Amino acid sequence: MPPSRLKGCMPITNTKTKAEIRQQFRANCKQIPAEYREGAGREAAKLLVKQPFFKASHRVACYLSTANEFDSIPIIEAIWQAKKQCYVPVLTGENEKALHFARYQYGDALHLNRYAILEPTGNSHKLSPESLDLVLLPLIAFDCYGHRLGSGGGYYDRTFAFLHANPTPKPWMIGLGFTSQQIDALPKDPWDIRLDGVITEKEFITCS
Repeated sequence: MPPSRLKGCMPITNTKTKAEIRQQFRANCKQIPAEYREGAGREAAKLLVKQPFFKASHRVACYLSTANEFDSIPIIEAIWQAKKQCYVPVLTGENEKALHFARYQYGDALHLNRYAILEPTGNSHKLSPESLDLVLLPLIAFDCYGHRLGSGGGYYDRTFAFLHANPTPKPWMIGLGFTSQQIDALPKDPWDIRLDGVITEKEFITCS
């Protein structure tokens, strides 16, 4: 079953633009101590493996985190330990701003892509986004309505645009972030992909 929806989440007017919120929250994330980041990732992994949607998933996508993102390594290790297939995003062609997903197994060689983000080397074993059961996304900010603020490139929105017209419950779209990255309400655009929930270092938040 998909995550249950949070009730009683009332709209709040937000006058800041996405760019302004992105700048503010990026600065905030840089201030989070490394020790706290490491512990947060481990706590989030414990929460993830308890969720019914994780137990029901076989093909799980996660990202390889950069310095200021929520630490995904404990999450990836939990995916492996649960004997599930782990996939990570890889860039498509220079002119196509979308993502493919490559199988990532323990010990696989990695390289930096053009945005200095790690990807599996070779990544010949790819999977289409439609074939994933669960996607764990990075974020800069989020709200309880399922709105996610990313880095601004729109890669996830383009890749999962099929979800706007597809009523099927998969893949589940779950953000990973610190509790401090939650905002009352984010500005939204028609092409934004909504989250089903967010896992933080303290709780699983369902989105209405």
